[in-house]
Amino acid sequence: MKKIITSFFVLAAMFILVQSAIAITYTVTVPAGTKACYITGEMNGWSPSATPLTKLNETTYTVDLPNATESMKYQYLSGPDWKYIEKTVDGAAVTDRTWSAADVVVNWASVFTPDEREVTIEALVPLEVKVLYLVGSFNGWKSPSEDFKMTFDSETVDGKIFTIKVFSVDAINMEFKFVAGPAWSYEQGDPTTNFVYGTTQNTKSVVVNSFKSYFDPAKTGTINIVATVPAGTENVYIQGDFLGWDMSKAIEGVKNQDGTFSFSIPMVMSIIYRLYNKADWGYPESNEEGAERATRSAAFPADANTAVTVVGWKKTISAVSNIQRAENKIYASNQMLFVENVKGNVQIIDISGRIVEASNMTGTFVSTKLNKGLYIVKVDGATKKITVQ
Repeated sequence: MKKIITSFFVLAAMFILVQSAIAITYTVTVPAGTKACYITGEMNGWSPSATPLTKLNETTYTVDLPNATESMKYQYLSGPDWKYIEKTVDGAAVTDRTWSAADVVVNWASVFTPDEREVTIEALVPLEVKVLYLVGSFNGWKSPSEDFKMTFDSETVDGKIFTIKVFSVDAINMEFKFVAGPAWSYEQGDPTTNFVYGTTQNTKSVVVNSFKSYFDPAKTGTINIVATVPAGTENVYIQGDFLGWDMSKAIEGVKNQDGTFSFSIPMVMSIIYRLYNKADWGYPESNEEGAERATRSAAFPADANTAVTVVGWKKTISAVSNIQRAENKIYASNQMLFVENVKGNVQIIDISGRIVEASNMTGTFVSTKLNKGLYIVKVDGATKKITVQ
């Protein structure tokens, strides 16, 4: 029994040593007068406030990051906000770094002076507001979340009052704004600029005149999306404002027997999104010219069940083929599209990505009368762009 216990502790100690060995140590020398130091980069999602360093002496800071790799890009800041980013001697932007045993910062855009305290923020907003969130530099401008959902206080003839208490290490310089729903699409419209706390008092009251849109839980529903994708696609992910454009939260689609992928987005009024063939910003869907496709949008209930087509991926994975240009004779006449020599199937897709018409056939395809505009014709796996005038 004693040997078993001894072996356990030896193995545990070895595990701890291995874990420590995996961590990468970042050490940086900073200008005199620096009061704090943060690191921002690929290892923490480029958050300016998530990773403070430990002070070794007046000009040296360090941190061990277990999940970092030597190839990851990063920069340093003197405080928890982008306004404290490092600069060159001449005040120019610094090129992203990759790991070095001993980094040196020669200049800061601004030197951070800590102001650590809990403050209360009160907001008077329009009567249409049902829920209100606070976002800002105090948490690295993360997307609206339940952690910073404000509390309804009262209602007056001038509007509704919401309150919240937040802790900030830079209270007097803290920038913030309000969002009338759980996504950035509901952010304040007037004023358009951020609020600045800017006082030594522990309570600040502000007025928001309008928002870009207003979230109403009673008007939400599920948006179902079925995506037709290039042959050979193994995985598809959806990312958008309803996920805070946080790639770590990307939702993987369900692959159907016909090769399409399905997504269900619950409890939303509207969404802005894009599809990816890998949960990575470098793998978005592309347009017919091979460039990154513009974001898509959908609203409930009009788009409760939506079909879209991905014409290609900006980067391919495994044997996935990119966009193949259709060689068929395709032309428009009297606001109808004609596609000759179809050998299997044809789809007409509008610029929003919706399938307007589709047919399994051979021979010449003739569409119904279409609205004027730009369309993508997908025929037998190849595509071509055409304008209906």
